[in-house]
Amino acid sequence: MFDFWTPPPQDSEQKSKVSQSESSNSGTEPLPWYLQVQTPRQEHISISDRQRLPEIPQDPPPLLQPVLEHISVDLGLDDLSLLDLRDIDPPPALGANLMMIIGTARSEKHLHVSADRFCRWLRTTHKLSPYADGLLGRGELRLKLKRKNRRARMLNSVGASDSSNTDDGIRTGWVCVNMGTIEDGRIADQTDVDLKDDDYVGFGGESSGVRIVVQMLTEEKRDELDLETFWGQALGRFTRRRDRIAKAGEYTTSLSDISQGSPHDADVPPTVLHPA
Repeated sequence: MFDFWTPPPQDSEQKSKVSQSESSNSGTEPLPWYLQVQTPRQEHISISDRQRLPEIPQDPPPLLQPVLEHISVDLGLDDLSLLDLRDIDPPPALGANLMMIIGTARSEKHLHVSADRFCRWLRTTHKLSPYADGLLGRGELRLKLKRKNRRARMLNSVGASDSSNTDDGIRTGWVCVNMGTIEDGRIADQTDVDLKDDDYVGFGGESSGVRIVVQMLTEEKRDELDLETFWGQALGRFTRRRDRIAKAGEYTTSLSDISQGSPHDADVPPTVLHPA
């Protein structure tokens, strides 16, 4: 008759400690690297924020609001921004009295289709003659895409791939639509207009209208160019220079009034009126 060894009985406290240690060990086991999934964090931007219209400046052209609504609703461009460059001096190369609209297209095809439809809408609805720089027409874009696909099939048939980064004339990423000069919302003084016409020096003639330019870009091209920062800095420099000139003019006017003996001499110290 064999006597088998039996473990001593454990009380309840020891059993609870063993179970807690087992559970803690199982919970702290590291997860293998091939099972770890890291979800990329992306900033969630709602559709309403991307399609929100920019704030309209003071004294806008009558056509500005319909243009913004058409670009956002009908064409589907996102993240619209509006730059009022009417007062900037010297004027931009695109022309004086300028307003610029910037929008983001969702793809290269969406960019060209939107620019083409926008130009057709301006011609038929508002009888304007816009000029689109960088736009590929419907037939031209279709022909270039057909040639590109044919070349890709020929390379695949021989077991090669087109890895060159040459410009194929399709990935422009940027279309500038110049609407031309339209009616401005600001009312100019007629005497000032007559004086400007008499003292005007240069080519052509002065125009009292406003020029609207629509910059349509893909998201990558817009981040690369960053037109908002460029023109924002130019507008800030002009505003600061104009404020300095205005302050200098006020100071000069006050000195001339003091020297001519204005009624406010009683409030001015004698050292200012008659310096030693």
